Amino acid sequence: MVNSIPSKLSNCSVAALLILPWLTMVAAGGEPLPISLVAESSSFDQKSNSVVFRGVDITQGDLKIRADEAVASSMDFEKSEWRFSGHVKITVNSVSIEADSAELIFEAHSLLVANMRGHPAIFQNLSATRESLIHGSANHLHYDGGTRTLRMMEDAWLSDGPNEFTGCDLIFDLEQARITSGSSECGESVIITILPPSDDSESVSAPPP
Repeated sequence: MVNSIPSKLSNCSVAALLILPWLTMVAAGGEPLPISLVAESSSFDQKSNSVVFRGVDITQGDLKIRADEAVASSMDFEKSEWRFSGHVKITVNSVSIEADSAELIFEAHSLLVANMRGHPAIFQNLSATRESLIHGSANHLHYDGGTRTLRMMEDAWLSDGPNEFTGCDLIFDLEQARITSGSSECGESVIITILPPSDDSESVSAPPP
């Protein structure tokens, strides 16, 4: 069925709601999670043998992807590469990322890696378990689905509330909410700025007279 999709799309552009229930990922408990793909239009590029979607939204569990355009090497998430461009927004659990473009690789129905670029690309961690918001930016963001880490390269900046980090290569562990420095080959040192508490926070935390 998957192999027949390009031939059906080769001579037409479909402005419709596309739901692809046969594309599934497997949750930690073993239950398959369906992938929903919604697009304003789609077409098949015979030269590159790829499928092009415009106005695309992809959802699978806590993974959500939105972009003006997406080009897929295959409709099978068993092994495929996707290129997104234009107002790209990716949400993985509590982490939200916005970028100009992104390249994602899926293997075994799971997101393997994602490379996102922007001027800059920005992210924020909206985890309810933390009191302070973690957010940052860099020209290049690299997400590793195996290690659950987000690597920030090229003019990287990150804030976890009381501390700010700047450098050319920073790594944020999404599971542990831990920040480490990456490669030092760029020749730039990591700068940590410790911010003093604001007057409002001091007044709230100060004991009554």
